[in-house]
Amino acid sequence: MTENTSPDLPEQDVPERSTPEHDVSVHDAPEQEDAPEQEVQVDEELLAPARTLSAKQRLLIAIRPRPTRAQILTALLLGLLGFALVVQLQLSQKDELSGLRQSELVNLLDDVTRRSSELEDENVRLNNLVTELKSGTNSQLAARQAAEENATTQGILSGRLPATGPGITIAVYEGENPIHASQLFNILEELRNAGAEAVEVNGIRMVTSSYFADSDSGVVVDGVILNPPFKWKVIGDANTMQPALEIPGGAMASIRSNGAEGVIEPSDSVDIEALVSVTTPQYATPEESH
Repeated sequence: MTENTSPDLPEQDVPERSTPEHDVSVHDAPEQEDAPEQEVQVDEELLAPARTLSAKQRLLIAIRPRPTRAQILTALLLGLLGFALVVQLQLSQKDELSGLRQSELVNLLDDVTRRSSELEDENVRLNNLVTELKSGTNSQLAARQAAEENATTQGILSGRLPATGPGITIAVYEGENPIHASQLFNILEELRNAGAEAVEVNGIRMVTSSYFADSDSGVVVDGVILNPPFKWKVIGDANTMQPALEIPGGAMASIRSNGAEGVIEPSDSVDIEALVSVTTPQYATPEESH
């Protein structure tokens, strides 16, 4: 057998062991090897919540509005501007009664008190009438009297009967500008609200169906053309109706602001003789009592 002898290798210098001064510390080596592991662990903790979020939640987070500082400042300025406008509006608004004098306010309060007292008296009278009708004592006489009183009242209110009593007279004289139908209608409405029971204008009885209209020839009242001056006769409480007409911004103030003149005079006796013819209803019939 032929021995294979390895060729002689050149001798190499064996490195000498480093001295302790150049040796790597045993404690330093693990720190260098552990540093990457800590960084990977931190990244895993940060990424863990993101993996648990659904696609819908990530979309909501992405589209959620993030107000900027400029937007917040703009919203604050708009809020302050709105608050200032509200305060200014409240300061500019005035009560309708704030412009009245003390004497006018006292008259209005007296009128309201007087009207309330009259309504209470009427309520007591009607309650007594109901009691009499239910009691059975003189029921026929009480029913007859109630029917007569009701017929008289309805006759006056409907304009079928003449009327007399205390009230006021009104004279409206036209100025440079013509008087419009709406101004005369405002007078009628003020009188009704003040409790007027019977009203007549230039010989025409005012009822629930009365109307005012403008025309080229003048003001038309219930189909009749009226020429100024407009003379009113009104039956009712003069102490209530006159202040109601004279209230600032009311019916008479509108007449005078148009250049016309209005004169109101209370009277202890006002006679209203104009009547309204009653037509037979074509469609309406009284309901039969059961």
